[in-house]
Amino acid sequence: MKKIVTAVLIFVTGALSAGEVTIEKLLEKYNGIKTFSTEYNRTFTQNTTGRKSTDNGTIYYQAPSEIKMDTYSNGKLVEQTFVNSKDTTFIYHTKRNALIKKSAGEAGEYLAFLQGTANLKKKFNIKNSTDSIPKARKIGLNIKDGSVLFKLSPKGNIGNVKYIFLVALNNEIDSVVIIDQLNNINQFVFKNIKHDPKLKKGIFKPVIPKGYEVSNF
Repeated sequence: MKKIVTAVLIFVTGALSAGEVTIEKLLEKYNGIKTFSTEYNRTFTQNTTGRKSTDNGTIYYQAPSEIKMDTYSNGKLVEQTFVNSKDTTFIYHTKRNALIKKSAGEAGEYLAFLQGTANLKKKFNIKNSTDSIPKARKIGLNIKDGSVLFKLSPKGNIGNVKYIFLVALNNEIDSVVIIDQLNNINQFVFKNIKHDPKLKKGIFKPVIPKGYEVSNF
C-alpha cells in the first residue's frame, strides 16, 4: 500500500511540474541562439478523410531568420524549402520545378520559437494547454507521456495557419504541430537536436538545378 501511495504522489508531483512549465523557461535556451539543426519525422493528417502521410528530413537555422528544410521520401530528396527575411523558395525535385515567394510568410512561423521568447510573444497569444493533451491525442497528435503542450494563436494573419502547438518534453521542444484553416494537421517530431552547431558556408543559398521551371508569386 505504501508503494502505491508513493507512486501516486510521484505521478501527481510530476503532473504539477509539467503544468507549471512556462514558455519563458522552455525557450530560454533559444534567446540569442545563433544556429540550430534537427532531424524530423513528419506526419500530415487530412481532416476530411483522416488519411495520414509521412516523410522525414532535416532542418537548419541561422539567426536571425534563415531556414533550410530538406524533405525525403523513401530515402530520396523530394523537396527543399529556403526561408529568409524576404523570400521563401520551394524546390520540388519530383516535379523538377521551383517556386519563389516574395515573402517569408508562414513557412518561417512554423519555427518561430527559434527567434526567442520576445519574438514569439509579439506574433502569438500563448497558452499552456497541457490539460488538453488527452483531447489532442484523440485528434491524432503524437504526444509522449510527461509532455507539456503550448497553444500559439496568431495575433494577425499568417497565411493558412490557424494554430501552432509546441510539444515539450524534458524542457526541450519535442515537436511542432501546425493546424491550418481546414483543420489539417502537420506534425514535425524532432530528434538529434543541436544548439549552435557549425554549419557549412552557403547552406542557406538555394541551388536550383538546371532544367527546372522557375515561377514567382
